[in-house]
Amino acid sequence: MRALTLKNNKVSGFTIIETLLAGFIMFLVLTTMTQVYRGALLSSDKAETTLRISGGVPAIQANISQSIRSNGQVGDHGGDGQFGELRFKWFATLTYSGEPSVILQEDAGREIQFFLWYVELEVTGKGQTRRYNFTEVSW
Repeated sequence: MRALTLKNNKVSGFTIIETLLAGFIMFLVLTTMTQVYRGALLSSDKAETTLRISGGVPAIQANISQSIRSNGQVGDHGGDGQFGELRFKWFATLTYSGEPSVILQEDAGREIQFFLWYVELEVTGKGQTRRYNFTEVSW
């Protein structure tokens, strides 16, 4: 009987260089995707903070308007406070004072004077600060 001998000298599989190259490419892809994901998270967090700040500004502005109207009309006004998680500082400068038309004065039965204020507002939330400027009228 003849002995069966298998003559198979062919070796199949990947070489060490191919394996290392594939690993390196995979590492580059994973690193890039991690950076993209991290950038998207930071961007999302910053946008959320900006929305929170912008959402609180109308209520803060109403608070400032009330303060200006109740504090009298002499000199500049300023203050600070907190609205939820937002901290704010403001400063109002008198830019103009005048009298309304004669008809309005007669209707009121007394002398009326109005004031125009330039208000600078700084709102801070979650380490982000935004500045706003607006005008306010008081009488």
